[in-house]
Amino acid sequence: MSPPMNDSRHERPAGPRRAANIVVYAGFVLAGIVTTLLGPILPILIARWAMSDEHAGLFFTMQFIGNIAGILSLSVLITRRGYGTTLAIGFTFIAVGIATLNSGSELAALGAAVLYGYGLGLTLSGTNLWVAEVAGPNRASALNIANFAWGIGAIACPGLVLLAYRGGWFSIFLFGVAGFAALIAASLALMDIEPRSQEIPDAPVSGANLKVPIQIVSVLAALIFLYIGTETSLSGWIAAFAKRMGTSAASRWELAPMLFWAGILSGRGLAPLILRRMREKSVLLGGILVAGICNGALLWVSTFREAAVWIILSGFGLASIYPLLVASLVRHFGERMKGAASGMFLFAAFGGATMPWAVGFVSTQTGNLRAGLVLPLVSCFVMIGLLPLLAD
Repeated sequence: MSPPMNDSRHERPAGPRRAANIVVYAGFVLAGIVTTLLGPILPILIARWAMSDEHAGLFFTMQFIGNIAGILSLSVLITRRGYGTTLAIGFTFIAVGIATLNSGSELAALGAAVLYGYGLGLTLSGTNLWVAEVAGPNRASALNIANFAWGIGAIACPGLVLLAYRGGWFSIFLFGVAGFAALIAASLALMDIEPRSQEIPDAPVSGANLKVPIQIVSVLAALIFLYIGTETSLSGWIAAFAKRMGTSAASRWELAPMLFWAGILSGRGLAPLILRRMREKSVLLGGILVAGICNGALLWVSTFREAAVWIILSGFGLASIYPLLVASLVRHFGERMKGAASGMFLFAAFGGATMPWAVGFVSTQTGNLRAGLVLPLVSCFVMIGLLPLLAD
């Protein structure tokens, strides 16, 4: 009789497994800080170089150009070098990019966005795939928990920027983030975090089931593009939106992204409980509806107090969408997701590269940032229209 799949020869000892989880999740907290960093520091950069909104939007584009390059190399690196080396390379690029962001040159800062964007392309997608492989059939809940860790970094980022900027140690803060990224990179390079055979998620193995329908591939790609574009647009421009209200918001605009990520964090914390009682597709639809309604309401408010409620609820609605889309990708592609990862996550990078810039472009052309923020609202309606085409 052949040995069972969970034979001890295939299992990672508890100590190293726990250490791997700690390092990977700590890295995801850091990735949350770096991913969302542009939002709270964008008004600082605009003031430093007297940029227009259209020009400032280039920072998002440069970050996601790097992100695209990272995603394009993801499948090859994971297949040939494994998760540990791939993630270590990603955090090394993050360390170099964030350190370079301290440069007083606008051109160097744009280049820095490309560097750490490349690192994010490897670490964000790579970590999601790693969690999905390790979690197996429980991937939907596990991915929400992993992205909850990411949300801790995202929600901490605006507060850290506020303290650093007003305390006069903004450069020290950036160097500290870079140093933490270098530490994570060194740890991952020395550890074995590769998923064992029993950790590979359930995947179709019969020839008839190996082909994923083109409709499913197209819909998932479109949803990922629109979601990342929507999330990045709201998180990236919400601080500038709050600063321009002309009320007391001007004294606390740095905290506006924190409210958005607080909604994201709370939603992902509750997601495992919600998923026990609701189908994944129902959670997707409900989340997009909430996000769309709240985004629309946000366009009409005139005070920070009113905006705060809708900012939080927008984040809450968006919270579980990305983890559920990744879970759906892995469920359809199975163990072939390593090879398909670059192609699918590429659409996420394109969404983040184009929609935030488009928000800035519309804002500049109309002289009104609210007009630009109509774009993520339209994106929510489009996602709702696409959901019926996505198989359960």
